[in-house]
Amino acid sequence: MKPDPVVTSKRWLRQAEPDLIAGERDFQAADYSESCYHAEQASQKALKGFLFLTGERRVMEHSVFVLATRCKERNASFEPVVEPGRILDQYYVGTRYPDAVLEPAAPFELYSQDQARQALDTAGRIIRISRSQLPG
Repeated sequence: MKPDPVVTSKRWLRQAEPDLIAGERDFQAADYSESCYHAEQASQKALKGFLFLTGERRVMEHSVFVLATRCKERNASFEPVVEPGRILDQYYVGTRYPDAVLEPAAPFELYSQDQARQALDTAGRIIRISRSQLPG
């Protein structure tokens, strides 16, 4: 039986929200690398949720920029989050792995409060736009 796209979309959006909450908790704890990472993850999940809503059955992409571009092709409401997606893409690996950044730094030392706030704000916008597309 084919999965219900609305049910699938809601599941992905429900999973995006705890990531955003975790990012806000990290922000309050001044753990800006983790805050950026959780914002990136929340954004990926919300965008995938929208793509499932539009009939996608499998979404393997991990780039927020690419996902937002695909969403924009289906609905112009996503236009404002396409370019910020490029920034969020930088937080997928570099925020977590020491070998993804130049020595002697560790990821937790490299991300600023401003970067984290911008990432969380973008993720919040992506979730709101995605949620607004749900029927009813």
